[in-house]
Amino acid sequence: MTNTFAVRMTELRSQRGASQKEVAEALGISQALLSHYEKGIRECGLDFLLKAASYYDVSCDYLLGRVDTRRRFHEDFKDGDIEFDSEFRTSTIFRASTMLHDRLAALNPAKGVQSKNYFALCVYQLVIHAVKSGYIPKSWISLPPDQASVLCKAKTEMIKNSVIAEQAAKPHKNDAQPLCLKTVIDSSEKLILKEAEAIINSLNT
Repeated sequence: MTNTFAVRMTELRSQRGASQKEVAEALGISQALLSHYEKGIRECGLDFLLKAASYYDVSCDYLLGRVDTRRRFHEDFKDGDIEFDSEFRTSTIFRASTMLHDRLAALNPAKGVQSKNYFALCVYQLVIHAVKSGYIPKSWISLPPDQASVLCKAKTEMIKNSVIAEQAAKPHKNDAQPLCLKTVIDSSEKLILKEAEAIINSLNT
């Protein structure tokens, strides 16, 4: 096992803001053993490699230094459910977006294009906020942040109104809900309800 494994294990823990003790407990090993892995003193077994990859939401190839891309893109484009679809992680959101796009495009190609544009604008809107807050350089976008924000919101609203206004050319099939979409929907609704509950509680105090 290369030293890249030790470096990336340390980097991923640091980026998560977790202590060795917290990660060791989550992965079912002692803190001393995790320390040895992160220092490259000892090599881990296959079971631990799989646990660590799942815990940090990266591929085994990334941990081993075989690739520099963290995600399992060969799984992200599978049509059927996969093991991690029940977990609310970045790859689950990506798969849910892809599957929703494919279903819309199958019924109406124009809706497929609109869904792709909508997802892109959602990412762009977050980029604008990150620029305004100083998390990423202003040079990443070419429009002035305030102007970009207004135009982005306007275009997003246009797409939403278009989806609502036009009926599907063909009725949807009663096919099974993909697990990744269920996970994203359930997680989103929990976030919404939690926020609504907080607002209600603040009004009652």
